[in-house]
Amino acid sequence: MQSMRRVVLRPPALAVPMPRIGKPVEISKVLACEAIGELSKRPGPVTISDVAAALQLDRSTTSRLVAEVEEEGFVTRGSLPEDGRRVSVALTPLGAEIVEFAHGLRVAYLDHACAVFTDDELAILGSLLWRLADSMGESLAPWLESAVRYSTPADSSATT
Repeated sequence: MQSMRRVVLRPPALAVPMPRIGKPVEISKVLACEAIGELSKRPGPVTISDVAAALQLDRSTTSRLVAEVEEEGFVTRGSLPEDGRRVSVALTPLGAEIVEFAHGLRVAYLDHACAVFTDDELAILGSLLWRLADSMGESLAPWLESAVRYSTPADSSATT
């Protein structure tokens, strides 16, 4: 379980090989493109703040990251007509291709990693993962509230 957690939280590859452009692309840039692609599916423009929230990064870090992917030709930036100070971002065709390629690599790797299981084992694993996801979705908020309440030190001023 520990090694699985390590792979999920800290992928071993720092860059994704991209044969189409002839060089690897840093994972942070792939993730930025993926976030912009996902956010583009909803109505309205995608802003730097939207991307920052999706990536769970601060706005200044995200702004630098978006500038880097723009420089690579993966996204375009523009001003919003209603507020020229705010910036919108959109994937370019190359950025969309990177997202699609990275998704294909993930699926291929998952197929590769799951090859050690029989079809019956995969069915059981799938069922267990759905149960885990459901349990986590239902229990996170109450658990977090309880954990925070019981881990917060008592107010020291009440005892003085």
